[in-house]
Amino acid sequence: MATHALEGLRILDMTQVAVGPYTTMLLGFMGAEVIKVESCSRMDISRGQARPSSGSAALYPQGEIGERPWDRTGHYIHRNGNKLSLTLDLAAPRGKELLLQLAAKCDVLVENYRASVMERLGLGYEAISGVNPRLIYVKISSQGATGPEKDYGSLGSTLEQTAGLASITGYEDGIPLMTNETFPDPVVGILAVGALMAALRQRRQTGRGTLIDLAQREVTAAMLGEHILAHGATGNVPEPMGNRHPHMAPQGVYPCRGEDMWVSISVANDAQWHGLCEAIGQPQLAQDTRFATLPARHAHAGDIDAILSAWTRGRDHYDVMHLLQDHGVPAGAVLKGGETIADPHLHARGFWDEVNHPESGPYQQVTTPWQLSKSPRRTTTPAPSLGEHNTYVLGNILGLSEQDIAALAQEGIIGTRPIGADT
Repeated sequence: MATHALEGLRILDMTQVAVGPYTTMLLGFMGAEVIKVESCSRMDISRGQARPSSGSAALYPQGEIGERPWDRTGHYIHRNGNKLSLTLDLAAPRGKELLLQLAAKCDVLVENYRASVMERLGLGYEAISGVNPRLIYVKISSQGATGPEKDYGSLGSTLEQTAGLASITGYEDGIPLMTNETFPDPVVGILAVGALMAALRQRRQTGRGTLIDLAQREVTAAMLGEHILAHGATGNVPEPMGNRHPHMAPQGVYPCRGEDMWVSISVANDAQWHGLCEAIGQPQLAQDTRFATLPARHAHAGDIDAILSAWTRGRDHYDVMHLLQDHGVPAGAVLKGGETIADPHLHARGFWDEVNHPESGPYQQVTTPWQLSKSPRRTTTPAPSLGEHNTYVLGNILGLSEQDIAALAQEGIIGTRPIGADT
């Protein structure tokens, strides 16, 4: 029977919000044992508040806050499957001592606090590697672990701006726009998995761990790609072009049948242009001097947009995509959220897992954007409740007795309810 690729690897998960939890969730899909550490005084921010107001109901499934709201926010549930939950008060000497003992039994630590937070707690790389020289420490931060802005915080939406990504997106002559999505977070999360694989290979060769200093801003800036190269070569500063593209025409989104239904089309060369003309039943357009070359199509982009919009408007967006793809034209139906979840291709690929979470009920969970032929991924286990696995981690992994664990709960070092939930 095939085993999971990372089976036997133990991850100490000190992450919160988005990028870090996404990283460790992916590692859990590949079979790693992921132990998520929080405290009852400072949970993962994505859990929300211990006693949320009625105005925050939108954060919860079906808009219901529930009896244990910290276990059922959508943000938390989505990013924290495949994990065990341990609570430890790291402000208490005993809590810090237990974390170091746990680090000694782990292969990897992942955290995404501001650069100096773990050092201030006495749990930075030097302290952790002191108890476990083989441990790989994945430090994900907004600006990196060094430099004058190392302690600046950010969200994915602000990283789009600081890294320059917003300078080339949005409307022509318009103000910088946000995608309103934490776009850099999952990208950095996937990249963190790749960086960890390199460090694991190095450890296999040398027997020693390492520090991975991963800056979200630098990853986001790297997405600018050819625009940076073009500026270096020409001195020109790229500007937003809306849905246009300097090397493709036509390019845009075009209205389809139904309310707010669209298809995206992007033509990179003459062969694709000829295929498009055939697909829409107007092969003569390929010989029209206004559209015969890429520069000509750029100059008459508005005319092409009008022709394509008239053709797409009465057609289903999926049908347009399939027809154009059959003619070698890059095209994609613009899907809404519900359509993405129901998309037949994603279902055929097994991308979604059906999960029944004890607090929120059934939902569809994203999985890994890759498949390994020799080691299938793990099926999603629901995101754990706060401190759900305290007894397992402290007893089975660290060897504490039932009396020791009960004493920790009595002292408030561990728990299963956040401070403030019962006031």
